[in-house]
Amino acid sequence: MRPAAPGDAGSFGKFVRTERAPHSVRYYRRRYFRRSWTDDQASIVAVSGGRVIGHLNVSREESPVTRHVASIGMAVAKDWRGHGVGSALMAEAIRWGRQFRVEKLALSVYPDNEAALALYGKFGFQEEGRLTGHSKKSIGYRDEVVMGLWLIDRAAP
Repeated sequence: MRPAAPGDAGSFGKFVRTERAPHSVRYYRRRYFRRSWTDDQASIVAVSGGRVIGHLNVSREESPVTRHVASIGMAVAKDWRGHGVGSALMAEAIRWGRQFRVEKLALSVYPDNEAALALYGKFGFQEEGRLTGHSKKSIGYRDEVVMGLWLIDRAAP
């Protein structure tokens, strides 16, 4: 695990939830990879043998009323799933959140992605709702399960 570097941007298009990367490598290099660990966002890669095998981006919401929340997007190469890569990436996202006093982490996942649901559950994420037909892919509309993890005790003042 390490913070992403500008040279990692070329592999990022393989790890987006869309069927193809919506932006150029240059866009991802500027947006996520130049400053990959700040108080606003972190972009983390898992690397094996010089190959990026997983990527996680976590970014704080911009609005003052949701600034305490950071959203996560993560993907792991198919041939590396089930080998602890997702767990290592998620642990780094939580570490980032605690370092920068994020109060809640949020993400969405397709309801049939049982491995991801199990991973997120292992870290304490709870299902908070479902967005019906939220993703539109070549196979049709897909629901998304919204999940959240509080990093603070909400009972505390």
